[in-house]
Amino acid sequence: MSSADPSAVQAPDGRSGIAAVDGVLPRELLIEVLLLLPAKEVCRVRAVCPSWRSLTYDPLFVAAYAVRHPGPLLAVCSGSTCVDLVDMSGDFVKRLRTTMEGYDYDIRVLCTRFEFVLIQGQHYGISVLDPVSGSAFTLPVGIAEGLTRPISWYPFWLALGQVASTGEYKLVRIADEDLMCDGYGNDPLCEVFTFTEGIGHWGKNDNPAAYRDRIGQWRKVEGPPANLDPSCTNGVIVKGAAYFFFDQWQFEEPYIDGYNIEPGCIPSFNLETEKWSVTLQGPISRILEESDGMLNYTDLVDRLMLGELKDFLVTAHCNRKTSTTDLWFLMDFENCVWIRQHIIQIDIIQGELQGVQPLFVLDEGVIILLVRTVSGDVLYIYNPGASNATNLLKMTRSTHLGVGIYTGSLLC
Repeated sequence: MSSADPSAVQAPDGRSGIAAVDGVLPRELLIEVLLLLPAKEVCRVRAVCPSWRSLTYDPLFVAAYAVRHPGPLLAVCSGSTCVDLVDMSGDFVKRLRTTMEGYDYDIRVLCTRFEFVLIQGQHYGISVLDPVSGSAFTLPVGIAEGLTRPISWYPFWLALGQVASTGEYKLVRIADEDLMCDGYGNDPLCEVFTFTEGIGHWGKNDNPAAYRDRIGQWRKVEGPPANLDPSCTNGVIVKGAAYFFFDQWQFEEPYIDGYNIEPGCIPSFNLETEKWSVTLQGPISRILEESDGMLNYTDLVDRLMLGELKDFLVTAHCNRKTSTTDLWFLMDFENCVWIRQHIIQIDIIQGELQGVQPLFVLDEGVIILLVRTVSGDVLYIYNPGASNATNLLKMTRSTHLGVGIYTGSLLC
């Protein structure tokens, strides 16, 4: 039995290290039963009696539960006002209800890896959901909310990551240039919101708005050096930087619209310095080289997506010619060395596939993929030992609503 199992930890008198539990069942048997329950049901039994409540809050029990129910969980949109947490088998775990009633379009779940779930709602406002308490808090209004027009398809680019030197989390939001007005010019607007100590207390307080004054405000910072790709609005965080794609219609040889940016480069935003860089070359040249003349530059437009797997930046290429998705890993940042490590067959009708984003890799190497199709988004699971990816979960709503990765514990 795992050392994290509380029933395996003995007190000096030979009893379990957890305090005595009232009831008919022997202590060890009760623990084993509770370890089999979903997190939602474990939280319910806390109301049975004080001793059961104490047991389920005990760090040894929480650690043992984490071993039996390894995370993380996936946060997916379920209707215009709900977010569902599902496990890596696609099974439903918990439903989170937002305060965004009366919206005429679906919320968007931000593709973050975090102990809270972030969503974008009407007029591009950002809310934070605490899956443990069920509470929600809307971030203060920034410049971007005042620029929005009543058309839901104007793109916003978003990324959330941690600054290693300070431990702070920063949320980056970039507004499309078509929304710019009122003296802000025609360039994309970039804002940063810094989460300070207040966010760590939200799950322990029924009123997260009590920490409003402690979590900061939006700040306008340097914008991207060129327009970003509207089909890839989720920035990918790797080692303290947020990575995006440039809008590929700008990729005209030899430079992008006079910006003096080489085609194929991947822009990044450093979360600590809050500066942009265009030094990283993507795998486009390698993709074209490996295709042996089957592909040209225009074949790559809208066929690339970014992801992060095990701290590696990954470019996913949906190859129309071969009906496969190739995963290219950045192995050497300084020399821009990309290696193709996976060729994945996804069984989708020809012409339906729009894009694939790598989301997460499990300890055994299994990869969770978000697959965009004409008819909706689908979660797939890919085992490197097989060539095909299999269907994990089809989204219940329309496309491009995002998937978050919840890293917290529902037993806290």
